[in-house]
Amino acid sequence: MAKQVVAIDGHRIVSVYNRTKEKAYTFANIYQSRVYDTALEAIKDPEVNGVYIATTNETHFSFIQLCLEHHKPVLCEKPITGNAKEFKKILDLNEDSNTFLCEAMWTWFNPVSYQVKKWVEEKQIGKIRHVECRFCVPLIGRKKIERHVKINKYGGALLDLGVYCVRYMYELFGKPNKITSKGKLFQGVDIRNKSIFSYENFDAVVVSGFNSIPVDYCIIKGDLGTIKVPLFHTANKAILRNKNGRVVYKNLEPKFSYQFLQVSEDIINGNKESLISWNSSLEVLKIMDAIRQQINVIYPCD
Repeated sequence: MAKQVVAIDGHRIVSVYNRTKEKAYTFANIYQSRVYDTALEAIKDPEVNGVYIATTNETHFSFIQLCLEHHKPVLCEKPITGNAKEFKKILDLNEDSNTFLCEAMWTWFNPVSYQVKKWVEEKQIGKIRHVECRFCVPLIGRKKIERHVKINKYGGALLDLGVYCVRYMYELFGKPNKITSKGKLFQGVDIRNKSIFSYENFDAVVVSGFNSIPVDYCIIKGDLGTIKVPLFHTANKAILRNKNGRVVYKNLEPKFSYQFLQVSEDIINGNKESLISWNSSLEVLKIMDAIRQQINVIYPCD
């Protein structure tokens, strides 16, 4: 991410905070940045025009709060908070702060995602009949997976990987009418989950996990064709097949750049929201809350 940001004209990483100061210095030496002892000092650096939060899930709420209290625009990694209740508190706080706030869901700053949405809305594959969206990475057994499987760090496959699937379904089809979920737990967090999102005329299968072979795709089947998106969360292409043949839409540009270009433009123009709206972040959190309730994953923030 950092490499792509500094490659954009006019963008610099001027201020860095990390709970491990040695890591902060290692990072800052690469990007000629200043290192601070506290997050507050880093946020208050006078050259900072916006703050990017890329810390573990359980810290998002407090760091966002700190940014908003000091009127610093903030882009926070997904999931923006641990649950919908936390995010509602953030929105209440921002009524007074009136500061730019956005969830860093780079998938939906990507032109490939919007091409897929356009094809769906244009009914290029007719009526939707079935959807599958899967994102699995074999993390179990690897070193340094603590944040993924600790309940106090809001770990689990859903918030780490499944959030991309849930967001994709939400952006394309809105809120499901019904959610049916099951999961496999380890130390209280989900290492695999599977949900059926029931819409008016079709079901969407949504799967994420830490304990399977690598899987990353979205397939949308209609009565007149199919859309396939390999590596959907960071896609370079989408494939449409219908009665007119096969069309491949490609975009090979660095994907983080779209997100940061849009957010910087929003901040310059005085916008308070971006392509990922506050309401959409809230709705996606509500969906994930419902899934977690069914599979019995309970975080301290709940």
